Amino acid sequence: MKLETDSLRFRVLLALVLIVSATSVLFAGGVLIIKAQLEAVIFGEMAAKQFDALVEQVDAGTYHQSSLFSGWQFYFGDTLDKVPEQIARLSPGSHHSVSLGDSRYQAQVGELQGRPAYLTYDVTQWEEQEHRVLMMLLDGLGIVLIAALIMGFTATRAILAPVRRLSRRLTEIRPGQRSLRIAQEYQGTEIGQIAAAFDKYMERLDQFVERERSFTAAASHELRTPLSVMMGAVDVLDSTEQSAVSKRATERIRHACSEMLAFIEATLYMSREDSNQIDQAAPIDLSAIVKRLLDESEDQLRSHNIEVETDFSASPKLNTPSSLLQISVGNLLRNAIEHTRSGKISIVVRSDSFCISDTGEGIPADKLEEVFDRSYTTKPGGTGLGLNLVKRICDRFHWQIHIESELGTGTTVNIYF
Repeated sequence: MKLETDSLRFRVLLALVLIVSATSVLFAGGVLIIKAQLEAVIFGEMAAKQFDALVEQVDAGTYHQSSLFSGWQFYFGDTLDKVPEQIARLSPGSHHSVSLGDSRYQAQVGELQGRPAYLTYDVTQWEEQEHRVLMMLLDGLGIVLIAALIMGFTATRAILAPVRRLSRRLTEIRPGQRSLRIAQEYQGTEIGQIAAAFDKYMERLDQFVERERSFTAAASHELRTPLSVMMGAVDVLDSTEQSAVSKRATERIRHACSEMLAFIEATLYMSREDSNQIDQAAPIDLSAIVKRLLDESEDQLRSHNIEVETDFSASPKLNTPSSLLQISVGNLLRNAIEHTRSGKISIVVRSDSFCISDTGEGIPADKLEEVFDRSYTTKPGGTGLGLNLVKRICDRFHWQIHIESELGTGTTVNIYF
């Protein structure tokens, strides 16, 4: 199982391993230190007593080499030339674990009849036992660490089980579920505090959503009603004889009302988690929308001296509300017109994509990542909502939108359906 270094499970395991390791090392070190000190004291006292007894025997004339126990050597008088060099360099007193080749000795250095005397005892077997004890302690430390890891995994799984259960419970909550409370499911546990805090947040969120729904419903009604009245008035005016100037004015009113209705529908659609606010009877022809928007923008294109080049190599039918397609294409076309003077706009419609490019002023390279931000705009007094709304619509339908631009050369925007 892969553990993230900042996860709660990793931190619990790390703390447990560190505590067990430190405790085991301190225990093993304490055992070894106590053992070494006990050996030094015991062997030192034993060697000192044996040395004194041997000195008394020599002084009394009763000493004989055969009286020494196995592993003991006593050097004095004529035998001093046989003393190993490492022993001969020792200062008077007791010395533990003196190394002579592969063997270890307890040495007692003293004086006999005015000359140095040395008593040694072979403690190699004791040192080997100490080494085996050390290896056993190291093996035990490894076993303890493994056991600590196993116990840690088991313990953290049990400890974090309520957290995982809460996470799964929260994942199962759908955006449309309102008045949902979960604290009752976790009473008596620490997770209950988190669940209670989440319930309070959900309560505030429910109130916010309810206010938003009320406002959206009211705004939709209050905005649609005057627009419908205006559209009806325009229809009445169209039924009467008008001058050319009046007819252009009524067409502009009709166009503005149509755009406003499309914008209202689009924003209402995007403000909801579900997608059933707008009835869509049949797939929408993208090419037809593009052609209509070009016709409606004819005056602007002419005033900016812009040449339009189109390539309708396909006529894709999209199961998307027409208002959203109109908003998306209309915003991209409007931006291209506003930032191009005496240039060219190219529009290519394919079966799976829409591309619009212009030869306008372009966008600085360091601003390309900001063009879809709600606050980004290059127009004085602009809001930056146009491209942001286009990006939100693309994200809603899982379309891919890419923008390329070079300052002073132009901009190209591609939408892949």
